[in-house]
Amino acid sequence: MSQSHYEISLGRAITVSLNANEEERRSKVGVWPALTSLRPRYHALIFTLDVFPCLIDTQSFKLSSLTQNLIRMEKHLKKLQLSGYSRTSPNVIMGASWTHIWREEFKVHKLHLLTSKPELLLQPRWDIPPLLWLLYRGFMLVYTVSWLIYMILLFKTPKLLIYLSNISYCLMVIYYLVAFCNLAWAFLKVRCSSHRMNRGDSSETLLSPPVASLCLQWFLHSMIGCSSLTVSFIYWTLIHTSDQHSLTAFNIHIHAINGIQTTVDLLLSSTPVHLTHLSYGVLGGLLYVIFVVVYWLMGCTNLNGEPYIYSILDFSGRPLVATLCILGVALLCLPSCHFVLWNMQLLREWVVSREKVRRMALKREVWWWVKVSGRATFDLVPSLDPAASVFEARGQPMMEDPLS
Repeated sequence: MSQSHYEISLGRAITVSLNANEEERRSKVGVWPALTSLRPRYHALIFTLDVFPCLIDTQSFKLSSLTQNLIRMEKHLKKLQLSGYSRTSPNVIMGASWTHIWREEFKVHKLHLLTSKPELLLQPRWDIPPLLWLLYRGFMLVYTVSWLIYMILLFKTPKLLIYLSNISYCLMVIYYLVAFCNLAWAFLKVRCSSHRMNRGDSSETLLSPPVASLCLQWFLHSMIGCSSLTVSFIYWTLIHTSDQHSLTAFNIHIHAINGIQTTVDLLLSSTPVHLTHLSYGVLGGLLYVIFVVVYWLMGCTNLNGEPYIYSILDFSGRPLVATLCILGVALLCLPSCHFVLWNMQLLREWVVSREKVRRMALKREVWWWVKVSGRATFDLVPSLDPAASVFEARGQPMMEDPLS
């Protein structure tokens, strides 16, 4: 048997084996729907596309030796098994149940702000044109900065920063600033890398935005998510009814539109929400409580000359009410708001998994390496590892195996 016939037979055998293993795994989960008549052909096609780079050197388009193919395909199959091999047909729904995702959220690695896929913090969740997505980030930055300037001109005093709603909005301004800068940096790097490839430089190495900047963006996203919803809930249920504030455009924007902005940003972007990130919101709330107590002990006053910041935090007149309000916000309000955001993220992913909506979802590599870079579709080099980041080195020549 010739080498080419052997490799074709090997590819067919591995395809059948992979489908059998996948069916066994699905039968154990018990949530996969019945296979359609086109599904086996779909999996065979997808697996062929994934394994093709292992059989052919994408730089010289020459068949590799049989020994190289066997070793590379074995490594590739291990990668697919480790990454879960998420290639599924259009009629497959999300395999993980809500309770399973809940249990996965309380693992230690979900606590930190480092991610192996930086593009999740930069890209939209939907197939929005890159220029339009960049304009959206820029518009939200200009919009929030404009309201911040109006806030400064309205208060005309540094005491504007004693209010939680104003602090939360300042954090939102910083978030949009960091998010816009990170996205612009990534776009610039992708375009520069594309120009180098067009000039014949085969060693395409792309750097994502600085890790510290991405961590700051994710941290601010978690902070404003909790704080904006908490501010809206507390203001309209407790503060507005007790202090009888007038319904001005500023009050409506700071205490209502901010929550809408947070919701829209979460539904449009791909930024993950982890339950363990609630700790950052609780830490921010604890720091604000310490500030409120110190502010009261020092005898400072609010804008009306009263010895407290909010009437519900009057430790001199109603210490029990103030203490209960703090405990309620820390133990009930903040966790509930973060839990709502986490479920909204799950809802976003559930909608994306629907067959009628999936075509509107973002195709990660196509969005970055075709639409952002401006390269032709046939120049796209497929990733061998579905769990790999688009910012990893691509287009590298295959390493020669020592056994060849």
